[in-house]
Amino acid sequence: MKKISFILIFCLFSLASANSFAQSRHLFTSGLFPEAQLSYKIGKDYSVTHKVESQHGMFDAQRLNRELAYSHTLTDLQSFIGKRINPFVKVDLGYQYRIEEGENTHRPIQQVTILQRGNFFRVGHRIRTDQTFFNEESMLWRARYRYAVQFPLQGRNLDPGEKYLTVSNEVIYMFQDSEDDLENRLVASLGFYVDDDTKYEVGLDYRTDDYLVPDRFRSRLWLKFGVYWSL
Repeated sequence: MKKISFILIFCLFSLASANSFAQSRHLFTSGLFPEAQLSYKIGKDYSVTHKVESQHGMFDAQRLNRELAYSHTLTDLQSFIGKRINPFVKVDLGYQYRIEEGENTHRPIQQVTILQRGNFFRVGHRIRTDQTFFNEESMLWRARYRYAVQFPLQGRNLDPGEKYLTVSNEVIYMFQDSEDDLENRLVASLGFYVDDDTKYEVGLDYRTDDYLVPDRFRSRLWLKFGVYWSL
């Protein structure tokens, strides 16, 4: 049932993307998306996470010559403090400072993550809301739901030195100044589990939005790679 629901979500937004592409002006960009994360515990049930991620554009279909050209898109600095309710449920409050051309922004974040374990895979649910504040524009409010499946590629359990695969899909509803829109994020990553303190991931992050904007559809494809440390 869990696999079926994930496939349905993926197919729904794939069809919507194809329909929007056929009927709208398609805006496409791609580039590199590095990120690094550090987590550590403070007490029995609390933890702190610091994360930095950055998007670097390499191709923009809107350029006249359509050649590769580098541009810094944005850099996000995030910090979260979380409380584990039980082994499967965790609540986090966070803050993000975004650096980008034109205006830097502030974003409070609230989220709940739920973990389910299968015989040889894990399913993660993340429910998140956030509010982005601008200097001269109205607040942007978003509600997000992410469904992720992770399973080892060697055997039934993930052991140090082994690889794993993670596939996730996130649906985002956003509202700003009486206008709303939808965004979808599909990510597939190959992970390298070094040990309980270190892991690496590399994969593709495909994002689509402007579903509710007339005569326009935007997609972005990022080559994503990250390192994750735990103390």
